[in-house]
Amino acid sequence: MTDPNNPLAIDSRDPAEYQAALGRHRFEKLKQQIRHVWSNVDYFRPKLIAAGVSSPEDIRSLDDFRRLPAMLDKVSHRQSQEESLARYGHPFGLHLTVPLDQAVHLAATSGTTGQPTFYVFSPRDLEISHRVLGRLFAQAGIRPGDTTFHAFGLSLWLAGVTYVQALEAYGARPVALGAEAGVPKILRYIEFTRPTALFATPSMVNQLIERAPKEIGKPVAALGIKRVLCAGEPGAGLPAFRQRVREEFGAEVFDFMGGAWHNAALSCASPDYHGMHYLSDDTCFRYDLIDPATKQPIPLTDGAVGEAIHTGLDYQAAPAFRYATGDILKIHVGTCPGCGAFGTRMEVVGRVDDMLAIKGVKVYPAAIQNVVLQFQPRVSGELRIRLDRPPPKVEPPLRLAIEAAPDLPEAAWADLAGDIEHRVRELLTFRPVVDILPHGSLPRSGQKTKLIEIASQAAAN
Repeated sequence: MTDPNNPLAIDSRDPAEYQAALGRHRFEKLKQQIRHVWSNVDYFRPKLIAAGVSSPEDIRSLDDFRRLPAMLDKVSHRQSQEESLARYGHPFGLHLTVPLDQAVHLAATSGTTGQPTFYVFSPRDLEISHRVLGRLFAQAGIRPGDTTFHAFGLSLWLAGVTYVQALEAYGARPVALGAEAGVPKILRYIEFTRPTALFATPSMVNQLIERAPKEIGKPVAALGIKRVLCAGEPGAGLPAFRQRVREEFGAEVFDFMGGAWHNAALSCASPDYHGMHYLSDDTCFRYDLIDPATKQPIPLTDGAVGEAIHTGLDYQAAPAFRYATGDILKIHVGTCPGCGAFGTRMEVVGRVDDMLAIKGVKVYPAAIQNVVLQFQPRVSGELRIRLDRPPPKVEPPLRLAIEAAPDLPEAAWADLAGDIEHRVRELLTFRPVVDILPHGSLPRSGQKTKLIEIASQAAAN
């Protein structure tokens, strides 16, 4: 059986040799993929020509490829969709690289800007996606025949219908109720259907823990869930969250990402978090890192941090081809201290567009959340970063609204605020102003929770 951490069966356990072998595989795949996107005269060919490429043969090495500028990001993706709608009557983008009748499956982002960005799958794309996601399910200990519970949003999100179909193709039995059903109904359905694995955002998992005793008269530990798989927002890699899931559910907890352009990554179940093992090196180049400021490629060595450029190595329909994801990733190349598997692991450090600059200090919201969660059980885990204007520049002091735990007396709030301010100053080199709020003050969401609140937006809500 193929090792999910090493699907190409690369023999070397030397990090440099391993990455070199991956590079050779990538470039062999890319030769064909470059020709594929070159055939797209509406979008990719003009982009390549503007970058100085007169024919696919001009790109002679992986280094040549890595020096190309980004060809897509969310803004240009949406623009491409608008233009294809106006020109061809479909919203799947000028960068669609198969005939329209081969676009058989759609997924999308949440459309928080008012317009979704579509992921388009050909029949082969969907088949490969199911195979790659099957590796993720197997690595998490899910077996064909297992009942799983799907509490992600079931709209067009990748984690919705696409994952439900992938679970069915794998042979599992997903109970696809979805986050839209609400916490009380989700708890009742879990109690009734007896799944062994739960798919949900960290926010939803926290709500299930908090509300189970009231809604179903028992703690979540009584539900029999053995594996909790989280994605969609930061949190599943944080030590406090992982410990809480192990204690409350009696379950293993996994952080994962995947589904877009043949991507899949999953953390091991080690008590300590060591990043997500990359499970799809044979199908896509997810962690091609560039410097967020200079946009120049960064050597892919252990500990490298940069903005991720995503390329599907043989994706057919509207592929990611040098797609600037906006994710800031840190990669690890070598043996995992938690499970001993060798390969590439990655951590999502933050997003290019949510970095905060506070008097020259650059910090991501996930880093602040990580510090705050160190104070559980004195805090609930809910927090908001309150800004007067959109990031990155923040006029100090940075204000943090943090919920107290339900049993923490108000007389202890001032000491808690001071302790958090001191710890943030110690670990992140700036001192915030912390406001402690009563438990239940901050709105909950079973889907993605936004840590940043802009004053004008908060007032409008």
